[in-house]
Amino acid sequence: MMDEKVHEDRESTAELDRVQWYAVHVRSNQEKVTAGLLEGGGVEVFLPTYRTVSSRRDRRAVLEKPLFTGYLFVRLAWRSAERLQVLNAPGTVRIITFGSCLVPVDDEVIESIRILVSNPDGQVAPHPLVKVGKPVEVIGGPFRGARGILELTDDRRPKLVVTIGFLGRSVAAPVEAAMLRPLLEK
Repeated sequence: MMDEKVHEDRESTAELDRVQWYAVHVRSNQEKVTAGLLEGGGVEVFLPTYRTVSSRRDRRAVLEKPLFTGYLFVRLAWRSAERLQVLNAPGTVRIITFGSCLVPVDDEVIESIRILVSNPDGQVAPHPLVKVGKPVEVIGGPFRGARGILELTDDRRPKLVVTIGFLGRSVAAPVEAAMLRPLLEK
């Protein structure tokens, strides 16, 4: 019994000392400032951005915005001086955890995001999380304004299903995932 506890403690210690990516919640519109301060202090920071055209009436300008508004990523060991540096940086709200549980971001996820944002021809932009079986609304294309449940076709392509429950009937149409936004369930 005592050996199991010692083994668990060693695993916990190893986890705390391993260098991993973590998401950092920062104050609104402070992503770039906070990232710059942390990088200047020697912390490895990743702030993925995308380009978008401003919607001002008087002129059009290309803006570079954070891909994940209010968040940036840092690579550090949990038990390190860098973590305290991140927590004390102007603009930092907190490092994301679930209660007392660490929530590292997989290296593969960070690398995939790096690949997406580094492609100059790519059309990378934030996208709302839509899930199969959940209500969605089509926000563009020929079915704009239609609401229903997101399902997948046999070949794993998204489709919108609209049901008339009391008739026991549904209709479905193929849709582009990029044209969907999640709806709150009633």
